[in-house]
Amino acid sequence: MRLFFEAIYCMKCIVAILLVFLALSIAGCIQQQAPSPTPVPTTTAFPTAEPTVSAPTATIIPPSPTPEASPAVNMPRGRTDADFEVPVYDESKAQYGTTLFPDNHVAGKPRIVEVNMLGEILWEYALPPEFAPYTNPGFDVEPLSNGNVLFVLARKGVYEINRNGAVEWKYENPKVSHDADRLPNGNTLIDFGNNDAKSDVQAREIDANGNTVWSWQASSAFDKPPYAAVSIEGWTHANAVLRMDNGDTLVSLRNFNLTAEIAPDGTLVRTITNTEFDHQHDPVLLENGNILLANHGAHQGALELTLEGEIVWRFDVLDREAGPLRDANKLPNGNVLIIGSDRIIEVTPGKEIVWMLRLKTELDKQSAPALGFYKAERLAAE
Repeated sequence: MRLFFEAIYCMKCIVAILLVFLALSIAGCIQQQAPSPTPVPTTTAFPTAEPTVSAPTATIIPPSPTPEASPAVNMPRGRTDADFEVPVYDESKAQYGTTLFPDNHVAGKPRIVEVNMLGEILWEYALPPEFAPYTNPGFDVEPLSNGNVLFVLARKGVYEINRNGAVEWKYENPKVSHDADRLPNGNTLIDFGNNDAKSDVQAREIDANGNTVWSWQASSAFDKPPYAAVSIEGWTHANAVLRMDNGDTLVSLRNFNLTAEIAPDGTLVRTITNTEFDHQHDPVLLENGNILLANHGAHQGALELTLEGEIVWRFDVLDREAGPLRDANKLPNGNVLIIGSDRIIEVTPGKEIVWMLRLKTELDKQSAPALGFYKAERLAAE
C-alpha cells in the first residue's frame, strides 16, 4: 500500500515537471514571434520658416497737380480741380499757407476758392447767378480777421460772407468798382473808378451802416493838363485804395499812370509814378516804406518803388500768355506773389519762381480779365 502511494506521488511530480517545461516552451515561442519594438525615428532638422511679412502698402499718389513727393508739413488736403495744376513747388523756399482768390475762368460761373500749396481746393463759394454779370473786370477778395471774406462786385456792391456763404454785411452802390479794404476801426474803404466822371468821387470810407465818413474827388487835384482830357473806360479809372499808417490814403489812378497820396483833409500830398508805369494796379505799402504794385504794358511785372518813384526791385513777366497782371503782394518770407489771368506765381527776391498755380484751360484773351484770375491773398498756415 505504501508503495502504491509513493508511486502516485512520483507520478504527480513528473506531471508537474512536464507542465513547467511545457509552459517554458510556449513562452519561448511567443517571445520569438513578438515583433521587434519600433525604432526611434531619426530627427532631421529643417530650417525654420521665415515669419510671414505682408507686402508693403502702396503709396497712393493723388492725381495731378499733387507732386509725387509728400509735403514736408502736415498740409490740409482738399479735392483736385481738373483745370488747376501746380507745375512748380519748392517747399524749402515757398511761403507755406493757403491761397484765396476769385476764379472766373468758366464764363458765367464765378467763384471764390481757397487752395493748398498743391492746388487742391479746401473751400469754395460759388457766387449766386445774379452776381455773375458783375464780375468783369474781376473782383477783389480780402480775408477778414473774423474768418469771413470781403469781396467786391463792380457796379454792384461790397459783400461780407461767412465761411458758410451767408451774407453778413453788404454795401450796394452802382459806382463801386475794383477794391475794398476793411479798416481797423470797422469801416470800409472803397474804390469808385470804373467809367468814372470828373464829378464822381473816386474813394469813399463808409461805416457799418453805409454812411460816408470820408471821401475824395480826383477833380480837386487833377482837373488840369495833362489829365483833364484823359478818357479810357472812365476819367481816372481808379483801381485801388489803401489807408496808410499815417492816416493818408493811397489811390491808384490807372489812366494817369500814377498813385496819389491823399491827406485826411483831401489835399494831395504827393504823386508816386515812374516812366515805366503802364496802367498800374493795386499798390500796397511795405514795411520798409516802399510800395509794391503790378504793372502792365512793355514792362509788365511787379515793381517795388520808393515813394519818390525810384524802382528798387522788379520782376518782369515776359510770358504774355500770363495775361494782364492785376496784383502783387509781399509775403512774410520776403517772396512776392504775382497774379496774372491764367497763373499765380511766387518769386524770391532773387527772382526764382518757387511756386506756381496755373490754369490748364486756354483763356479767351479777348475777354481777359473777365475770364481767369484777378487778385489773390496768401493766408498763414493754421
